[in-house]
Amino acid sequence: MELLGNYTLDVKVGGNVIPVSPQMIQELTITLDIDRLVPTFNFRVSDATGLLGEVIPFDKESNQLSLRFSRSSISDSLNEFQFLVKRRRPLGDKSFAVEGVLDVDNLFSPKRSRAITGNIKSNLENMAADEFGIEGSEIGGSLNYDKTILQPYWTNGFLLRYLRERLKGIGNAGCFYCFIKNVESLRTLVFKSIDELYLADTGPNKFIIGAQPYEDFMPVSEYRIFDNSALLTSLSGLSKSYSYFDYDTGAYKQAIIELSDCPSLSEYHLIDTDNSVAVDSIFSLGCSNAFTSDFSGEARNGYYKNATGFIHMWISSWGMEGISPGDIVQVHFADAFRQGNLSIFQHSGLWMVKRVVHVLATSFMTTLLLTRSGIDTDMSTTLLPALQARKV
Repeated sequence: MELLGNYTLDVKVGGNVIPVSPQMIQELTITLDIDRLVPTFNFRVSDATGLLGEVIPFDKESNQLSLRFSRSSISDSLNEFQFLVKRRRPLGDKSFAVEGVLDVDNLFSPKRSRAITGNIKSNLENMAADEFGIEGSEIGGSLNYDKTILQPYWTNGFLLRYLRERLKGIGNAGCFYCFIKNVESLRTLVFKSIDELYLADTGPNKFIIGAQPYEDFMPVSEYRIFDNSALLTSLSGLSKSYSYFDYDTGAYKQAIIELSDCPSLSEYHLIDTDNSVAVDSIFSLGCSNAFTSDFSGEARNGYYKNATGFIHMWISSWGMEGISPGDIVQVHFADAFRQGNLSIFQHSGLWMVKRVVHVLATSFMTTLLLTRSGIDTDMSTTLLPALQARKV
């Protein structure tokens, strides 16, 4: 274990410790994204001796790369990622670049043909433990029901993406996310609906827009806000209609999903109540079958993902080795505390973490991409109130 700058970092290749100093690191980023199944990494380091690029054989053992890091020097706080190297590049400037993905068994190969019967939640938990060999699973309770799933010569990764896009949970839960997170050196398969993610405790993930920390709020050194509502409104509207062919009746059916039913972390959706795009339609989703009787899961998935991403915020703060996509965080502005009104700034409040980027070089910083459907405000507005909003 070696203390570098304001963080601790251990690097192992094939089980062998590689001594690394901050001056040697040209780039080390670890990225976790709620829309990607597994975390990825990019590592570029000075290699003046040629140890990494010219000496260590490019064999099976050297394909295993371990990164353990933490902003603390306490060994118990280190978060270890076991990566599988996918590309290596010895460079002419006496540096060595390597990139890859989290090492998970049986995810992207081999392809399989089978039928999976019984309880969806239990089957996903068993898949995580028995086939992926990972340490934990967080499967939403809305999937605690029986359904037969066919896997027609797909990889397990493709199957998970298929289920993510089309499953419907108990109580019409929809908009599922599926990814593997790595927290406290443990890999965990997460498969939850947006409703279930929004119910999570914020825990220690609190941020203040300002140069200094405040109580248990971590400082944000830089932030950028992107309002995507003008682009996404045409894909969402106040409601979404879709159609499908009902095999049992031999007729096309049409259904509508209302934005008012969409869960939210903000008090208002970033769309006006008199928006001209009252109903946005999509073409027929196909023919009903034993797996998908009414396509409401697939339609709700695309609609809710657009609606809950009307606005994004990038923030940079101290290194946070334990934060993960899907976490719910609080963001407030320093001036709001001074004025005693947290709602005076419309972007204060709860946000969901969409992407985590750990950057380790001379110091350890974490950049987060946050997302939600709108704003919080005490002022009069024509924006659509979020009827399913979670409160701070």
